[in-house]
Amino acid sequence: MRTTCFSFIVLLVCASAAAQSVTIVSRVTHDDGSPAATRTSYISEDHARWAAGDSDVIIDAKTGSMITLDNKKKTYYVTTRKDMDELAAKMKERMNSPEMKKAQEQMKNLPPEQRKQMEAAMGSMFAFDVQKTGTSRKIAGYNCDDWIVTMGRMTRTEECITNEVKFPVQAWDMYRNFADSMKTMMGAMGPMAASMDKMQEQFKKMKGFPLATKTTVDVMGRKSVTSSEVTEIKHGSIPASAWDVPAGYAKIDNPMTKAFERGR
Repeated sequence: MRTTCFSFIVLLVCASAAAQSVTIVSRVTHDDGSPAATRTSYISEDHARWAAGDSDVIIDAKTGSMITLDNKKKTYYVTTRKDMDELAAKMKERMNSPEMKKAQEQMKNLPPEQRKQMEAAMGSMFAFDVQKTGTSRKIAGYNCDDWIVTMGRMTRTEECITNEVKFPVQAWDMYRNFADSMKTMMGAMGPMAASMDKMQEQFKKMKGFPLATKTTVDVMGRKSVTSSEVTEIKHGSIPASAWDVPAGYAKIDNPMTKAFERGR
């Protein structure tokens, strides 16, 4: 896997800021009856902190690391450049393992009609697609365009993306590419592995900042919907404490690394 997110981190460290730091306030709702919540995220010249549900992600461009906070369990873990490189290497090793090659050979040896049916079924289940809908709207005073991202039958995300917000765009690109690399890496662990490059290229279409996001997850008949919409965007300085791990949070091992170790 190409860990392209780190090239954006290097660009961020070397480049000057394009605009003032930004504070983004959003309203988050769930379809499980829980009360709506207010989340505050930050983007500066060399950091980004994104609040998403019960977790926060803090990216430090100076070190090239990402901290993931679990606000329910009061824990956090760190993902570094080295972690990403090692995970990519392990993933490549796993995809080239004798077991994987054997499964691929078994697929090739199926009768043509049966193989065609299986490929069609797998394709519809794990297909990945990014589409601009052609519709637009205004949120928090900014115009945005609607996009839809589908990952098989299980996940559908609707985003309204704007290019009108003035903020250090390198910081957002850094965060976005880090997040997209994570999605790609997770997809590569399953039948979506063959679509890695396509996934990365598709994500590049979505340039800008999402003012609204609605994600629907449907797994084995259990559906959940989470929505987030920006209510306010403020330009100006951000307190240094925004990049700190809150007091009382315990550090844990990176669960992605542990998952690969268990799979050996």
